[in-house]
Amino acid sequence: MSGQPTRAGWALPAPASWRTWFGFIRRPALPDRADTRIAPGFAAVLKLFALDIAFMAVLLGSLALAVQIGFDMPEHMLDELALSAPLIALIVIGAPVGEEIAFRGWLSGRPGHLLATPLLFVALLALLGAAAPFGGESEGAMPLMIVAAVAALAAVAALFLLRKRNAVRWFQRHFAWFFWVSAIAFAAVHLTNFATAGPAMLPLVLPQLMLALLLGYLRVTHGLWSAVLLHILHNGLFISLVLASSSGGS
Repeated sequence: MSGQPTRAGWALPAPASWRTWFGFIRRPALPDRADTRIAPGFAAVLKLFALDIAFMAVLLGSLALAVQIGFDMPEHMLDELALSAPLIALIVIGAPVGEEIAFRGWLSGRPGHLLATPLLFVALLALLGAAAPFGGESEGAMPLMIVAAVAALAAVAALFLLRKRNAVRWFQRHFAWFFWVSAIAFAAVHLTNFATAGPAMLPLVLPQLMLALLLGYLRVTHGLWSAVLLHILHNGLFISLVLASSSGGS
C-alpha cells in the first residue's frame, strides 16, 4: 500500500502530491498543458502549503538556533516599516500576483504566456510609476496609465489569439534550466530584503528558494492561479507571525 513499508523497500510516508513534487524536483519536466480545474488545483495547493509550513518550520528553527549560538542576523526591511493595512495588502496580495507573473507567468512555455508575461510586467511597472509622484506633476501619470492600458490589452490579445498553442519544443527541451533559473532568481531577489547582501546571506533566502520550487511546480501542473494562491497563503502566514511577534513583544 502506498505510504507503507514494503519488502522491496520503504515507500515515502507522505501524501501522493508530496511524492509527485519530490519526483518533479529531481527531474523537472514540462507538460503540454496544466490541469487548471479548481478542485484538484485547490487540493494540491492545500497539501503543498502543509509541506511549505514544514519547510519553514525547519528553516526558521535552524535560523533561530544560529542566532542562539551567536549568529548576528542582518536587519530586515520590515524592521523599519510600520505594517499598515495598505502595506499588508501589498505584501499578502500585491507581491504574490506581481511576482508570480514576473517569475512564473512564462514558465508554461506556451507562446501566449511567453509574450504576455513581459507585457503584463510592463503594465504593472507603468501602474506603479503612475501611482508614485512623477516629476512633481500629477499630470505626468497619464502617459504611464496609457502605457499600462496598451500593454495590458496587448497581453490579453496574445493570450486569446495563442490560447490553443502548446508549449514550444525548445522550451520543453530546456525546461529544467528555466525552472531552476526562475527559482534561484526569485530567491536571489529577496536578498534585497536585508540591509546587508552578499554570498554569506544566501542561507537566509533558503525559505524563498523552497517556496519557489513549490510555486513553479504548481504553476506548470495546475496553472498560474494555484501558484498565486499558495504564494498568498505563504505571505499571509508570514505576516501573521510578524504581527503576533510584534504584539507579543510590546
